[in-house]
Amino acid sequence: MSNITIKQVIKEELNKSDETRIKKLARDEFDKSIKKHLNSDALEKVVSDLVIKNLKKDKPTKKEVAKITKEVLTKLYKVLWTKNNFWSNGLENI
Repeated sequence: MSNITIKQVIKEELNKSDETRIKKLARDEFDKSIKKHLNSDALEKVVSDLVIKNLKKDKPTKKEVAKITKEVLTKLYKVLWTKNNFWSNGLENI
């Protein structure tokens, strides 16, 4: 084993189905890890803190968010007003 590296030895010992199985196991393990971290409260807090911190510093972004929010609420109220039969009948049944 003088000139043969460990990588070459391992590669020679694995066949194509072994490689496919290892890739699948690694991918599944990675997916589980990502899902666990994405569903954690810690990640939500970190992202929330970063957004709040950066919005406080950046006035143009803050104004843009306010503008978008205003447009969304205006369109929502307009839809609710023009399509009031759609949602008001549901309220009368309560």
